[in-house]
Amino acid sequence: MDTRVILHCDLNNFFASVEVMLNPELLGNPVAVCGDPEERKGIVLAKCEMAKKAGVKTGDTVWMAEQKCPGIQIVKPKHNRYGEFSRKVRDVYYKFTDKIESFGIDECWLDVTDSMTLFGTGEEIAYKIKSAVKEELGLTISVGVSWNKTFAKLGSDIKKPDAVTVVSRENYHRVVWKLPVQDMLFVGRKTARMMEKLSIKTIGDLANFNPDLLAARIGITAYRLVEAAQGECDSEVKEFHYKSDVKSVGNGTTLPKDLFTLKEVEQVIYILSEEVGTRMRRKCVRGYTINVSVRDENLKWIGAQESIKTPTDNARTITDAAINIFCKLTRIDRKRQELAYPVHSIRVAVSNLTQDKCAQLDLFNDGSGEDAETELTNIFDKIRKKHGSKSLAYGVALGGQMELDFEVLDE
Repeated sequence: MDTRVILHCDLNNFFASVEVMLNPELLGNPVAVCGDPEERKGIVLAKCEMAKKAGVKTGDTVWMAEQKCPGIQIVKPKHNRYGEFSRKVRDVYYKFTDKIESFGIDECWLDVTDSMTLFGTGEEIAYKIKSAVKEELGLTISVGVSWNKTFAKLGSDIKKPDAVTVVSRENYHRVVWKLPVQDMLFVGRKTARMMEKLSIKTIGDLANFNPDLLAARIGITAYRLVEAAQGECDSEVKEFHYKSDVKSVGNGTTLPKDLFTLKEVEQVIYILSEEVGTRMRRKCVRGYTINVSVRDENLKWIGAQESIKTPTDNARTITDAAINIFCKLTRIDRKRQELAYPVHSIRVAVSNLTQDKCAQLDLFNDGSGEDAETELTNIFDKIRKKHGSKSLAYGVALGGQMELDFEVLDE
């Protein structure tokens, strides 16, 4: 029998809670963290418990939040501070176990099986961690305690905020099985709709359903989902230093103003490609496939990709390929320079990554063009690391260095 003890720790209203810690004047007031309305990112990214009870939802526009909750305090996001607090919280977790697996910036699984001789039962450890986070950082967490990751995650969702919920072998039938099936990890809206057609409405329904019949509808993931609903999830909590393989490295931005010419697009693509290339070099990866996505003024996304024969982390190579993809994607006439429609957002990413420095060379392109820039690029990286990412830029970006709020697209 599985004797593991797994915790799932979920920071409550994390972004909004950090904002209150940074500015005590917000304490006792409804708070929402929103993008800047002047930069057209004025939607709710996070909200405090008071705002949530007033009906404010993630994705609401600022004016909707203000209408639902008069007097709500709107603050701009401070992503660097959220990362800082997230690391401090993990430092607290690390005092109890080194088996920690992140699930986003505000959630972690902890395997405390080997910690019980020092700190007590799983439930006792959960309360100790919850108290330590509150005392040291002023933040609250909800903790689920179980013998597997799936039920621990469900446990942390059942009671919020600032609570501990134990899902045991004795109570999971009445605690977990009554929950809607879409509350389970990896059951999205589309999968839930397909399950509903099979009369699978709760997690208990899923646990008792024939996995072969379900697999005929949704594929082989059906077996894993049924096992998870039965409490047979045996995936391990990865240790603190574990790093999953990066599938792609990319950046995107919603622009302060719409773009109408190819020159403007080229400048933005170069800025994005520079950031992508820099981060790829930090991760020691290069990639074969360049991906570009564009959103128009009607907020509709279109995208395309193109593969190159020699993997790259070079900004110029990424830029050239991305601009070529953009022109094909939007069917622009390069001579006229004018876009067929205004561009609202752009994403650039590189996928199909490799860490192999001995990649096969292209017969007609030996990569010497990039090699000639390698030394210069390394110097640029050192200067930017010391003086900031905007301290140096190639001439192609001059006149176009607008303030871009990057959306990190590592997958």
